[in-house]
Amino acid sequence: MTLPTQPAALAPEDIDRLVAAFYARVRADAVLGPVFRRTIGTDDAVWRRHEAKIAGFWRNALGLQVGAYSGNPQMAHIGNSDIMPEHFPIWLGHFRATADEVLTPEQADAIHGMASRIGRGMMMGVESARRPPSEPPRLF
Repeated sequence: MTLPTQPAALAPEDIDRLVAAFYARVRADAVLGPVFRRTIGTDDAVWRRHEAKIAGFWRNALGLQVGAYSGNPQMAHIGNSDIMPEHFPIWLGHFRATADEVLTPEQADAIHGMASRIGRGMMMGVESARRPPSEPPRLF
């Protein structure tokens, strides 16, 4: 197994900054905010733990800190009936805008592709889990 290479000199602190700014944006979103509030709540300490976990996911995914995350994000999203496939383009839009805002252009470009692949995979997994067995898959 080969590990991903570290894109555009991203450091763990860059990921922490990205994740914190991203979730500030998500919490304010009219569609995603309520979903996250129902799941995570409103307590800032709980949000900091969630952000730390997700920052660990990104550090692990980017090869910055292997083993920084354990869990199954696909199953976490499928297991939350509030999450719908149509939420992922909104999520990705916020992620891209936040990356462009808080990272250098090279760093943002490097993470955009991975975020798009992850978001698409999550969206397709949730769509598959929510689709009635008698219906064909929706191809996005």
